[in-house]
Amino acid sequence: MENLLENLNKEQQDAVKTMYGTLLILAGAGSGKTKVLTTRIAYMVQNGVLPRDILAVTFTNKAAKEMKERLGFILGERTVKYMWVGTFHGICGRILRENIEQYKFPSGKSLDKNFTIYDENDSLAVIKQALKKLKFDEKLYQPKLIKAVISDSKNKMTDAETFQTFARDFKSQKIGEVFAEYENILNNNNAIDFDDMLLLTVK
Repeated sequence: MENLLENLNKEQQDAVKTMYGTLLILAGAGSGKTKVLTTRIAYMVQNGVLPRDILAVTFTNKAAKEMKERLGFILGERTVKYMWVGTFHGICGRILRENIEQYKFPSGKSLDKNFTIYDENDSLAVIKQALKKLKFDEKLYQPKLIKAVISDSKNKMTDAETFQTFARDFKSQKIGEVFAEYENILNNNNAIDFDDMLLLTVK
């Protein structure tokens, strides 16, 4: 721990030692960004920041795994397990596992902590199930297109009820019906999709 700053250049050391406030690091590929971030986290812990107060979010599972491994080597795995290190979806999934029972859908339903996360194939299967229940033609209402519309809506923080409220043309109204039935099936199966992981955490 006492040799954290060795093998770092001056700029890297300055970044590691910046404990408070906003810090932007601009660096090219292979220049040691992950090394700086992991060393900075270790430096913060060394200087009194509690591991449970650290949130490190990255885009890929590979980067999150590498960050955890490096931190585990420096601080020990027992310390790292108290930190929040992961991807956006991984962190949101963890938050939802602890808190999802506090969220109620517009229908009044809520999920329990043992919810299932549906992948793209699962979601498409549910959309097909909704189309069949509503007796809509899959050629007119293509599942992949509907999935894209639902995903886009959720990324704009729009739920099925709001989508239906603002649907102006006939096709949008029908897609709104599929969206609502899709959500209903997910709720009944105690399930969420990838977009819900972000949307429900924010809500």
